[in-house]
Amino acid sequence: MSDSADAFDERFNFRLEIPASDDVESDPPEGPPRAGGRSRGRRTVDGWRAPEGLHVAQVPVLRRATLVYAFEGWNDAGEAASTAVRVLVAQREHERIAWVDPEEFFVFTETRPTVRPARKGQRRHVTWPSIEFFACPDPDDSPEARDLLVIVGSEPDLRWGRFADIVVELARKVGVELVVALGALNTDIPHTVPPHVSRGATNADRHDLLRGERFTRSNYRGPTGIVGILASRLGDRRYPVLSLWGHAPHYVSASPNPLIAARILRELVKLTNLTVDFATLDASASRFTDQVREAVARDPEAAEYVRELERNYRASHRDEEEGDVGDEEVAPPGGDLPSGAAMVDAIEQFLKFGQRPPGSSAEG
Repeated sequence: MSDSADAFDERFNFRLEIPASDDVESDPPEGPPRAGGRSRGRRTVDGWRAPEGLHVAQVPVLRRATLVYAFEGWNDAGEAASTAVRVLVAQREHERIAWVDPEEFFVFTETRPTVRPARKGQRRHVTWPSIEFFACPDPDDSPEARDLLVIVGSEPDLRWGRFADIVVELARKVGVELVVALGALNTDIPHTVPPHVSRGATNADRHDLLRGERFTRSNYRGPTGIVGILASRLGDRRYPVLSLWGHAPHYVSASPNPLIAARILRELVKLTNLTVDFATLDASASRFTDQVREAVARDPEAAEYVRELERNYRASHRDEEEGDVGDEEVAPPGGDLPSGAAMVDAIEQFLKFGQRPPGSSAEG
């Protein structure tokens, strides 16, 4: 297994173990080709002609494969879903087997490349937007073992239809039996109640892990993202598709949100029998929650806003109706509630500059 990057976010004083592309023992994702060097040829791997726009290092043999995916961006409030997937990958043996050509699927003025110092501090390194495919074998050697095919990266800007075709084709090639779509959305749920995850499924009767479980059909109508597009496309191909959406408080936009990420992973474990070590993530979630609680307590308007959200939450029994929210973005509450704008600013500033009470620990 390749080493995982020790990702430390100084704003929130917590650590998450997530896989970094630079550590994976395969060719790195390619940046935009130089002028005159572009090729639209389709590479053949092990006799399989890979779809256009997909770079394939190998085609793995997977046992009872489950496809799990999440994408940073509109479908990923607080980066909770993508964080959950990266933690899942980091805790298994994993190998990157494929990645998309960023030139084909991203508009770089919308999803910009990032620059950071190289590890040795000698030069800066450009990281291009990416979508990567990981094979994560189950450590169990029994007949019940389920290997994972994991897709994680930025939501593509372009050619969603072609990208969906790539995912469907790769799923077919490696023998995917179950699809799990992870997302996170902003809702008017207060941070003081246990985090919620909506559960939906398509073709649930086609897989033994989903058969007999209770799912709620979404009533959402409106714009969608790549998570929903893939779920629809794979469902149309008669794959059983499980959708898990974490509900993040709309006024806590700090990212990543380890509390919601942990809740998404727990629901995934409950339904699929995967094994996840929650120690690091739970410790991060505890520190994050303490910081948000302290930020709210220091702002009277913020505290009143949260109390009003709590009253609305209890009155509407959201703990029993979470599935009715749907699987997409939800607008924050309006009306005569205290404005949340000042609250958001206060929390963001508090987390950004790490204001902490005297004597508190700032260790990561």
